[in-house]
Amino acid sequence: MAYCGKHTFSLIILLIAAIFAVAAISQCAILPAICRAEEDPGAENSEEMASYTTSFASSGTGRANNIRLAAAALNGYTVQPGQELSFNAAVGERTTERGYSVAKVIVDGEYVEGVGGGVCQVSSTLYNAWVLAGLDVVRVQGHSLPSGYVPMSQDATVSEYIDLVLKNDTAFPVQVRTKTDGTDLNIAVFGKKQPFKVTLLPEILSVVPAGEDIEYVDSLPEGKNYVIARRPRQGYRTRLVATYTYSDGRVVKKQLRRDFYRPTDTRILMIAD
Repeated sequence: MAYCGKHTFSLIILLIAAIFAVAAISQCAILPAICRAEEDPGAENSEEMASYTTSFASSGTGRANNIRLAAAALNGYTVQPGQELSFNAAVGERTTERGYSVAKVIVDGEYVEGVGGGVCQVSSTLYNAWVLAGLDVVRVQGHSLPSGYVPMSQDATVSEYIDLVLKNDTAFPVQVRTKTDGTDLNIAVFGKKQPFKVTLLPEILSVVPAGEDIEYVDSLPEGKNYVIARRPRQGYRTRLVATYTYSDGRVVKKQLRRDFYRPTDTRILMIAD
């Protein structure tokens, strides 16, 4: 039976280590996308197609935490040609078990507390970066109320039942890169630049006045004939128009979407006669 001495065994270990090192170097030389996936999803064709920044400076601690968590989950997400990006699938469930906090969310035209409040700012920022990159949108839905961090018709609400779905309709991989710098959220889309520049113009088509909702109660604070329990908020019908300006001077305009932001009626409490 063959016997390996101590020195012979050490030489064998060094030889095996050297073989693995050479293999790793060869892999990076032959398949650079594997070694530099975060930096360059499309090899030499990767460049910034577009980016969009929103501020969450006015957010509380919980909302800011949710924004950072969702942004981190999206960072580095790559969409292959012809494939779709589901925001809900990419980010995952927003639960306390996964670190998400309770913050304000919009439900049926009202602000209420909910786990994951603020994540819609991430989906909205992604939506704008994607559209500015000239890429296809499969499904987007606005909020029932205007948002403070993007113009009307440029928001993208998400929930357990509502998703933002985007599609890479180019011939090259597209990668999402996110960054939270202080209280700014930046999302950039990397891939192969389009032969046009995109500008977005939100337009208000009409203003919808708020109504009046009177609720009769048994009592009111002393000296009060009525109490305004909720202030009115007017609604809007809006649309988003994209302008595509090509390098040869051609200009193409396209309506991307229409939205309805419902009015909030004033709520007045009065004593029943």
